[in-house]
Amino acid sequence: MTTYFHVDRRARFVAGQAIDLSKLDLAAAPDLKEHCNYLFPDGVSAHGQQYLNLDVKSGNGEAATELIWEYVRRAHFPTRPSRFTATCAWRDLDEAIAWRARAGAPNAKIWCLDAAEGFVANMSLLNVGTSTLRASEFAHAYWAGAQGPAIAGLLQPCWEVLLSGPITVLEEV
Repeated sequence: MTTYFHVDRRARFVAGQAIDLSKLDLAAAPDLKEHCNYLFPDGVSAHGQQYLNLDVKSGNGEAATELIWEYVRRAHFPTRPSRFTATCAWRDLDEAIAWRARAGAPNAKIWCLDAAEGFVANMSLLNVGTSTLRASEFAHAYWAGAQGPAIAGLLQPCWEVLLSGPITVLEEV
C-alpha cells in the first residue's frame, strides 16, 4: 500500500474511515437506476456521485468533461480506473497544498490515505473549452498518462492520482 493525500473540500472524511463505492438513490427514476447499474455495477465514488448528478450544461462544462473522458476511457483505455469510481488524491503533501489553494478551498482538510498504487494523470487536460478535436486529444493524453500537447493557454501539468480498490483514511495532516 502507498500513502497519498486528499483535499477534502466536502468534509466527508474521518480518521479510520474505509472509502467505499455506493449506489445512487435513483428509486424515483427506474430507467436511470438500470442504466447506472449497467455502467457502474459496483457503485460509484463520492466524485462519481457528484458529477453524475450535475446538469451536463452547468458550470464550466465539468459534468460534460467527466462524461466525455469516461467514454474515451471505456473505448480506448479500459484498464484505467474510471473517474466515476475513483477517489482523487495527490502523491505528496506539497501537491495537495497547492491544489487546495488552486481550488479556492483554503480551509479544506488534507487527509493522508492508504491505498494501492493509483493511476497518475495530468488534471490540467480536463478541459472541453476548446475544439472538439483538441478535447479528444486532451482526453487521450490524459488516459495515456501523458503531459499532453505543448500549446499556448494550456495550464502547467497538475498530476492527480486516481485511487481505486481498498482505501483507508489514516489521519489529517
